Amino acid sequence: MTQHNGLTWPIRLTALTVMTLGLPMVAAAQSAEEMMSSRLGTTDVGPVFQEAFEHAAMPVSEEIRAKAIQCWNDNQCDTGTGGELTVAYADGFGENVWRQVTKMEFIMQALTYPEVGKIVYTSARGDAAKALSDFRAYIAQGVDVIVTFADHGEALAPSIREATESGITVILHNGTVAGTPGEDYVTNISENICELGKEFIRAVRTGNPEAKAIAALGGTPGNPLSATWQGCAAEEVATLDGVEIIATEDTNWTQEGTFSAVSAILSRFDKIDGYIYDYADGFRGGVRAYESANKPLDFTVALRTDEQGLFCDMKAAGNPNFKVFYSSGQNYQARLALTAGMMAHGGAEIPANLDVPFSMKQATVDQCDPSLPDEVSVSTLVDPDTLRAMFK
Repeated sequence: MTQHNGLTWPIRLTALTVMTLGLPMVAAAQSAEEMMSSRLGTTDVGPVFQEAFEHAAMPVSEEIRAKAIQCWNDNQCDTGTGGELTVAYADGFGENVWRQVTKMEFIMQALTYPEVGKIVYTSARGDAAKALSDFRAYIAQGVDVIVTFADHGEALAPSIREATESGITVILHNGTVAGTPGEDYVTNISENICELGKEFIRAVRTGNPEAKAIAALGGTPGNPLSATWQGCAAEEVATLDGVEIIATEDTNWTQEGTFSAVSAILSRFDKIDGYIYDYADGFRGGVRAYESANKPLDFTVALRTDEQGLFCDMKAAGNPNFKVFYSSGQNYQARLALTAGMMAHGGAEIPANLDVPFSMKQATVDQCDPSLPDEVSVSTLVDPDTLRAMFK
């Protein structure tokens, strides 16, 4: 550990080294390799992801947790390190649990860099004009690094380009697109959404090798995320004899919309072997649709995200035929983005696109933690004690 202005800051020490030096033990954490294996499905990753997970695996002391909570509550803070860099997170919309956890991922990652002296955060609250205003404010402040969830897409491109031209390091994550990566900003971090769609079908077949009738659920009508993975899922289905996507419904990414979509499917078909969808918390509405129709949960569902409330529903159902597979909530992309920004700011060459590995995993009932909000993703790298402090 190193001391900066009275706070204890982590360096790359193992638990054994901490004990050997006689320093106080802090919250137990997974190693970087364990984190990568469980979240990405591999440890064979490039230098950005390797460094990001090494920082994420650093011990979290009570002092650092308190500082993180302060930053999170106040949307800005001086870190106490004396560092000269200011890092900023420009969120297009921050008003739900997933976004608030992603915000904390960014903050906790920033606190692992002693050269970071200030952390700032803004949410545009879904307003494109405010998103542009937030970027202009960051440019005026002369921040050093901006990480953004660019919900408003190409409308942000001129401001992103202006920030880059002014010398600010800008990184996008979670597949949002604005301008040209490698030119208008450093890099864009995202999963391979097409491959995700194919993996959805494979996961359903893993859960039930005899699965034939599959239903696809998407978000808002015409959104590019759902359209991309659904098209690639259809390509995978075309390679399998007798397997068919028999229904596709929009849900608006809400539990209510999913309830309506699944209810409509159940009114048309006697049996569905599997569902594919990009929103685990939304599928809780699908569970309610089955309960309302008095039908057993005899199917496999494959999902992109991993909010634990659905796993609690699975536990409550107690039906071994109800199987849930998931990829990852991807909150930690904010950490990957910040590390990419820190490396680029230090002069490293960063690829224009960084593809986040993923793997489908089967959910288990012991992943339900009643002490945490239902909307929390099981794959978040924010430790449970910090999550409880956030949502107490």
